Amino acid sequence: MIIICATGTLATVSRELDWLVNPMLRVDPSDRPIAWGEMIKNYQESYPEGDLSYIEAPLYRNFASVGLMINEDQLMRRVFFNPYTGEVLGDLPWYASIQRFLRDLHRFLLIPFGIGLYIVSSFGFVLIASLITGLVVYKKWWLGWFRLRVNRTRRIFFGDLHRLAGIWSIWFLMIIGATGAWYFVERAGNDLNDAFIYPGPKIDVDPQTTEKSPIISVDNAIATAKSKISDLDIKMIMLPRITKETVSPYRIEGQVNTLLVRNRANQVLVHPFKAEAIDVSDSRTSSLSKRLFESVDPLHFGDFGGLLSKLIYFSFGTLTVVMSLSGLWMWQRRNKALEEKGLAYQSMGPIKYISLGIVTGSIIVGSIAIYVVTFQGI
Repeated sequence: MIIICATGTLATVSRELDWLVNPMLRVDPSDRPIAWGEMIKNYQESYPEGDLSYIEAPLYRNFASVGLMINEDQLMRRVFFNPYTGEVLGDLPWYASIQRFLRDLHRFLLIPFGIGLYIVSSFGFVLIASLITGLVVYKKWWLGWFRLRVNRTRRIFFGDLHRLAGIWSIWFLMIIGATGAWYFVERAGNDLNDAFIYPGPKIDVDPQTTEKSPIISVDNAIATAKSKISDLDIKMIMLPRITKETVSPYRIEGQVNTLLVRNRANQVLVHPFKAEAIDVSDSRTSSLSKRLFESVDPLHFGDFGGLLSKLIYFSFGTLTVVMSLSGLWMWQRRNKALEEKGLAYQSMGPIKYISLGIVTGSIIVGSIAIYVVTFQGI
């Protein structure tokens, strides 16, 4: 729980941390529109053998745009662009990023094959259970909003601190616990029968002429998307992937004046060979169930209100770490006191070593795997 809460808290502001350490992420702010077409053009000139999957809009006005490239060695790399001029600023391995490392460590402890995701998301249920049992055990908890006795014993101080942090974090624990538990349900549903996977529409083309067909420009695709959702604030553009067997469209996604939905809730799929929209999703006309489904990510990550909401989530995430540490300390103190009195107490036993082994082993093995697979191309 401590590892999950700590990495999730840091991941909330991980993109901002990347900006501090990576000079290629920093650009001069400008009021100019994002030069999507220029970024694509300059990329093709700089990396003629690379395969660009997507480009993101800058997170803030002084941030670079970031794209995902599969290079000629089939390694994933981040490509950085000046979003206002289209200039290519450079590239780095996919995992040469605080954001990526923290997100994957938090999401699945770097354990492959989906096992880690089940382990981490199951703690959503643990978090909810901890909140409920804490409120049951703490009698008249609603009277303790400002109760912190600093001039008493350490046991009293840490007990008050634990309860105080818990009271102020009730809303936060409910959101993180519920959304974390939902990720468990979502993953299980997809693994069992693709319950929450919505395949896009198929594009009917002649496979023999696919490679010879000219792909429309990204600016043309954007104009088509804007004709369907005029006020779409574009956050990401997924580029077409064309092979002899398969064809995928432009996927242009972003935000409209709808609160608490991820970018994917507002998207237009554009035919790669024609200036035609083949599918449109607008959160303002979505069903209630889909709106709830699309709100899980913003609620869990806290990125729905820019830097302010992230800092609020970071603060309350820090409180969950404090609660985990203070709760563990109180539990150990209680057992030590019982042991000194010759009374029976309950030990974590082998669970402690299993837990430490999972976390330590996954970080070591996962880090080695990341280096071997990705950093060999740095």
